[in-house]
Amino acid sequence: MESARARRIVALSGLAPDVDVLAYVGGILYFGLDQGLAFEHVWQVVHHRYTHGLGFVLLTGVVAFIVASRGTTRGGSAYRRAAGVAVLSMMASLVHVFCDVVGGGPTWPVYPLWPVSDVAWSVNWSWALGDWPNTLILFSCLVGMMLYARASGYSPLESINYSLDRWFVRIIQHGTSISPDGAQNRELTSVARAKVVRIRVLIYLFVLLLVIAVLLPLGFRMDQLNLPQF
Repeated sequence: MESARARRIVALSGLAPDVDVLAYVGGILYFGLDQGLAFEHVWQVVHHRYTHGLGFVLLTGVVAFIVASRGTTRGGSAYRRAAGVAVLSMMASLVHVFCDVVGGGPTWPVYPLWPVSDVAWSVNWSWALGDWPNTLILFSCLVGMMLYARASGYSPLESINYSLDRWFVRIIQHGTSISPDGAQNRELTSVARAKVVRIRVLIYLFVLLLVIAVLLPLGFRMDQLNLPQF
């Protein structure tokens, strides 16, 4: 996809099934910061159910089509491009669900036919969330992101912030956060320095969120899940 906006839509669609993490955060607050109660009464009930089925995948496609078609010239070609973005968005959402089946453990099924059916789906050979394959996949993806940024000139970070993506790509391709046009030989103005600081803060926030996203699920008491195996 040549459009950065389209790539952002698809990338966010791949993350969309985990939007129900907001319910878990709300549960923690509701139960007075008691993670155990929030897990038992909210996360164990909500996660992998309402946003990990075909119903949510179809909803993702509809939303992606609407967003992708906004601000474009009306016409068959524009709607075809938006439809292509919607299809890729649904595929990204499906990949997310499949990866949760493979890397979530056999006792943490998804509900692929919800809301039509509450039939659960899991596989006995899947590994648990905290097992080494997930850690290996995480670091492999980080290395792949760097190599992809060096080769293509953009990275998945553009789904968060375009300036953040440009800064990251310049670091990967040129070893400097300043554009390779001779500007590095000139003193940065106060405005430019402030912009660099803002971008670095975004980098730090992204790393912090990544660490939370990896470590927070590992703190779940997966051994206490009483969900049936199928």
